[in-house]
Amino acid sequence: NHQNKKIIVWGLHEFQNYRDDVDYRLCKNEDDLLMKFIDTWRAIDYPDIITGWNTEFFDIPYLCNRIKNRLGEDMMKKLSPWDNVFDKEVYQMGRKHQVYTIQGVSALDYFDLYRKFTYTNQERYTLDHIAFVELGERKDGNPYETFKEWYQKDWQSFIEYNITDVELVDKLEDKMRLIELCLTMAYDGKVNFTDVLGQVRYWDNMIYNHLRKEKKVIPQKKEHEKNEKFEGAYVKDPLVGMHKWVMSFDLNSLYPHLIMQYNISPETLIDGCEMKEGIVDKILDGKVKNNTKHCMTPNGAFFRKDIRGFLPKLMERVYDDRVKYKKLMLEAKQEYENTGDAAILKRISRYENIQMAKKISLNSAYGAIGNSYFRYYDLMVATAITSSGQLSIRWIEKAINIYLNKILKTDKVDYVIASDTDSVYITFDVLVDKVFKSGRTDEGVVNFLDRLAKEKLEPFIGESYQALAKSMNAYDQKMFMAREAIADKGIWTAKKRYILNVHDMEGVRFKKPQLKIMGVEAVKSSTPAPCREKIKHALKIIMNGDEKELNQFINDFREEFMSLPPEDIAYPRSCNGIKKYTAESTSTIDLISGESVEYGFFKKGAPIHTKGAILMNYLVEKNNLSAKYPFIQEGDKIKFLTLKEPNKYQSSAISFMTSFPTEFDVEDLIDRPQQFEKSFIEPLRFITDKIQWSINGGDGKQMSLEEFFS
Repeated sequence: NHQNKKIIVWGLHEFQNYRDDVDYRLCKNEDDLLMKFIDTWRAIDYPDIITGWNTEFFDIPYLCNRIKNRLGEDMMKKLSPWDNVFDKEVYQMGRKHQVYTIQGVSALDYFDLYRKFTYTNQERYTLDHIAFVELGERKDGNPYETFKEWYQKDWQSFIEYNITDVELVDKLEDKMRLIELCLTMAYDGKVNFTDVLGQVRYWDNMIYNHLRKEKKVIPQKKEHEKNEKFEGAYVKDPLVGMHKWVMSFDLNSLYPHLIMQYNISPETLIDGCEMKEGIVDKILDGKVKNNTKHCMTPNGAFFRKDIRGFLPKLMERVYDDRVKYKKLMLEAKQEYENTGDAAILKRISRYENIQMAKKISLNSAYGAIGNSYFRYYDLMVATAITSSGQLSIRWIEKAINIYLNKILKTDKVDYVIASDTDSVYITFDVLVDKVFKSGRTDEGVVNFLDRLAKEKLEPFIGESYQALAKSMNAYDQKMFMAREAIADKGIWTAKKRYILNVHDMEGVRFKKPQLKIMGVEAVKSSTPAPCREKIKHALKIIMNGDEKELNQFINDFREEFMSLPPEDIAYPRSCNGIKKYTAESTSTIDLISGESVEYGFFKKGAPIHTKGAILMNYLVEKNNLSAKYPFIQEGDKIKFLTLKEPNKYQSSAISFMTSFPTEFDVEDLIDRPQQFEKSFIEPLRFITDKIQWSINGGDGKQMSLEEFFS
């Protein structure tokens, strides 16, 4: 109960309660337990919000179904202040689920809030794993074979385990305040709490309230072709390899500002506009000019300038609010640093939540506009935004290259290493060599590049974007690009895959350079956790050491890797296609060993981790261990290990959910050298090949990714 921070437990057996914050209520039987639960639920005048981890698909359906089965449907409906509880079937994560709606009570699943608002990918989304990532805490493991056995043999620790579940979610909220953020957004947008988890309904309400104030009637919804495809952001093919002295520049809130710049809105779109392709290239070549009185966007659309559209008005209002509250937050943080007054922390938390709510609102706006179910969806409007984004980033790429070639007296040299949606990455190695002929220090170069960005490049970029706005007859110039990172080295391996050795990030100067990693296995949730950490360490060596040091590090980690538990070295994946790729198995006798050999579990084309899941399910069923190891289902987060071949299961892998199965005699079959090669050596080699370093891969075995996942 969040009002008094009391944990209430209903149970059927005696429990030694040593805690003042736990209220243990002994019940006669299950029916008595359920009745007392409902009585408390109603006595607190019904909870406004219920939460937990995966409550939508587990806790709430379980409670509703159990009350319905034991006490009847009318009693189940008592969970709602309006006596209205109903269920429906939803298809998610590859399978069907039964979910319940308890009208009058908002169900905010913390699992959903975490995935919605943290913008990170985790290898697993179990409460145990997320609590470890965010809090550094773990749940106690089950000391018995099954939960039923735990329940029967050690009631005390079983209840303590369940109390820990409640506490971990509460601690996550104390730290992350995701429910508080959700409520802030809901009140700001005047929507139900659960509507914040989507984009369409949230912005539908935001726009309705805005237009209502202006005494305008909203249009009826229209049917659109579902899943209409349109071109997204521009990502340049990078100049692969290592580059020295790199600066990145970033556009501020690109899509909201494009909407403001070109007055993009459904009611400002000029009738009769036709979709056109290739205009971005023509504008960059100076072959297209806007001679009309309207704003032009590079998809063939024109927007009125005599009236301000409701979308730009809303974007500007939300953006200005975010800037205001972010400024107040930073001022409060500085005040706290100066005074140490704990009372200021509440102000910081409030401003942080408000500015974050505004930021998330802005980020979700384009998602709604590009959704064919949105009331204000229009393909011309959606592509006007994305094509204008492409033009903005390519325009500045071209302008910067012309500018630097002129200064450095070079001809058609590409100084822009990469660009991605709203960012450009530029190498200043040639300029640094010319300016610092001797006595160069990293600090001196960083100071020079910082001044260069502030005094020369940012003003030049502003002038370039002013010229773009003029050529398109924009409503206003809203493209603001500022310097982000200064790095002494950067390595690009492919689009959206790079490592920067950063000395300064947005004016924050680091005592020691910090790595900024994008798209590399070190930050991918599909890489085993120990390998992620070691890859990060290896990248630091690549940036600041040499080949010999790197190879020694690889040899040391190889030795450590071979002794790690199977759970630690397994690849995390999401599992799909179990039913699709399952085949009937048959058995035969191995003439040499005399053992029975099972084969034919999988259909042709089964991915390696799906093969492992099919094998695991077969072994669980064959050995009657479903109480200990749940069957892997569609959409489950699993881990898999490669197996030595040939083996008696005729499988290249075995998958599992949380704990590695010890009953099936497969630990000796794990192909650890292959596992090391694929999870650690291959990602490193993908980088070192680009900078022409040689690394020791151990067994020298080579395999393409296509072969590995076939």
